[in-house]
Amino acid sequence: MKSGHWVLALGLGLTGCGPWIDEVVKERGAKVEQKLTLVRAVAEELPKTPLLEKNEPASLTATVSFEWPPSKPLNAAIAYAEDFRDLDELGLVYARVGGSTLVNQCSAYVHTEREPWDPLHPEATPASGTGYSAEKRFDACEKLDYLFVLRTRAFSKPSVGRTTSNPVKPEFDGGFVDVDVLVFDLAQKKRVAGLRVQAESSEKLEEAQAFNVEFDLQYNLQKALAAALKSELGVTVLGM
Repeated sequence: MKSGHWVLALGLGLTGCGPWIDEVVKERGAKVEQKLTLVRAVAEELPKTPLLEKNEPASLTATVSFEWPPSKPLNAAIAYAEDFRDLDELGLVYARVGGSTLVNQCSAYVHTEREPWDPLHPEATPASGTGYSAEKRFDACEKLDYLFVLRTRAFSKPSVGRTTSNPVKPEFDGGFVDVDVLVFDLAQKKRVAGLRVQAESSEKLEEAQAFNVEFDLQYNLQKALAAALKSELGVTVLGM
């Protein structure tokens, strides 16, 4: 095999067969941008939306996922209110639930061909996207009917390393999160439902290290959110 062919084969082996991301963006970017325009309309509505006083349930034909890749086609996505400042970037969110970066990834792929900038790693250059990852996320973003926006009402971050009699096993003070889940119909450009969801840290963890404590609160929020979406809205929830 000639050296040039060997390099090409190696590149295909590392990135997988399929189109380059610039080809995917050229072919599908305009359609994704149309959906992102509807997302920006939601962002404009958020400041006008008062805090929920009670649950406002509805019956939705919607599928959302906390996992990637999803095991079934989606028509709904989770996003944080903090993520709307710039759709090419992520907002600063602690214990972010799974699946909540989809819209920002679609936007960043279309505009930069990279992953969205993450304020948790401000000095890191966002990784380049791939044609395969862009195609899969565009598949989901193009079909979005609903956006579930998490807007924080109250938050207490857990702390790790409280002094105890056993220095080998640090304890922690648990955290708490209280969010409004604002459900927007993208085509109608209006809110169609709303839920109050709360979660707190588990009382005990095997190892109270920073990663475990954050993951615990994230998982507990996902469980509470999944239960509310299923019982109050009839949503199909994947990944829980």
